[in-house]
Amino acid sequence: MAIVFEDRSELVERGRLVTFQIAMDPIPDKRMRTIRVWTPESYDGVRRFPVLYLHDGQQVFPDEANPGMGSWDCDKRISELEPEAQCLVVAIDTSIDRGSELLPPYTRNPRFKIPRQPGAPEITALGGFYADFVRDTLKPIIDGNFMTLPDAAHTAIGGASMGGLQSLYMTLKDPDVFGRSLDLSSGLDILDESCLELIDAYDPRRLENARFYLYSGDQWVEVTILNATFTVYRRMKNALKLNNRQLCMIVDSRESHWGTSWGKVIQDGLRFLFKEDNSVETPSFPVPPPKKG
Repeated sequence: MAIVFEDRSELVERGRLVTFQIAMDPIPDKRMRTIRVWTPESYDGVRRFPVLYLHDGQQVFPDEANPGMGSWDCDKRISELEPEAQCLVVAIDTSIDRGSELLPPYTRNPRFKIPRQPGAPEITALGGFYADFVRDTLKPIIDGNFMTLPDAAHTAIGGASMGGLQSLYMTLKDPDVFGRSLDLSSGLDILDESCLELIDAYDPRRLENARFYLYSGDQWVEVTILNATFTVYRRMKNALKLNNRQLCMIVDSRESHWGTSWGKVIQDGLRFLFKEDNSVETPSFPVPPPKKG
């Protein structure tokens, strides 16, 4: 199928935005989806860039037609980054069946009820099909039409809430493709123990070159999300032996489950995921003088 790119740069303040339509082939009904591709102002057709794939594409850039939960303002925030951390953004629009598309194929917490929009199909785990679509259909199109760095170290998958859950799943599923994971306010409590069982059974050698940036606020629904994120963070650190350059967790008690909150950590997240040196030095404390007597 020929890809037709439509220039929608009027929706962003910085850089260039194009959109196209594509069928999500692995999903049985081959549903159509809008894809938004943003390139920074420094994109000149010569230099190659890392790529950040994001779920819930309507919320990634300012778009008055889709106010939803507030825009992440990725065009402005990424434009302000140092060149090493700037990237292309491929935003995958959400659908009425979001609860199914961003649900990994693992045992669910029976106490957790996934919100379902009126008229949406019954919730069924389509996250495996969705992941295969991004890996096998969408990524080759992006790498074939844009100046990308296609290796895993320069390919990130990210999202918030259920999008964060799906992003963590996709990195664990295919770390040789998505070597960077931006997991914001992830709905990890949806999977409950099955997520921990997945981590415990995982071969840590597969993640030698992977990086994970976990974030959570502490307002509104964040209470349960925060607890689940802490549990998963500690299990990943201990069971998978990830170091501080591979795994980062940020908590902000002032923020809530909202797009503007997630947008605030985009810059820090991309620095951690894409910069060659993402370490934070431990401050040296002066040694107190010995006590007299």
